[in-house]
Amino acid sequence: MASVEIQTEREIGEILLSDLSRDLLKVADRIQAEMPQVPLDAIRPDALARVEAAEQAVDTLARDLSQGQGELTEWHGALTDYESAWFQVIESLGVRNN
Repeated sequence: MASVEIQTEREIGEILLSDLSRDLLKVADRIQAEMPQVPLDAIRPDALARVEAAEQAVDTLARDLSQGQGELTEWHGALTDYESAWFQVIESLGVRNN
């Protein structure tokens, strides 16, 4: 399995890339569970722009972590922001399952 070393506030730890992927998959699963099949054209452009910006932050941090840079707290924060952006879109469409 691929792994990277990242600098944490206290120590350098080894993080498996599969762990990062698993984190992202959990977020994606929660989003999908809340959002039935809604066409993307139903989403307002400004809302979609917020989702895309949050997704870009996740992508950037994933690249940083894969190169041994960044912090896990930033990664988890970016995932939280991404999930929140999607949930705001879902709520604005009135299509949440729960």
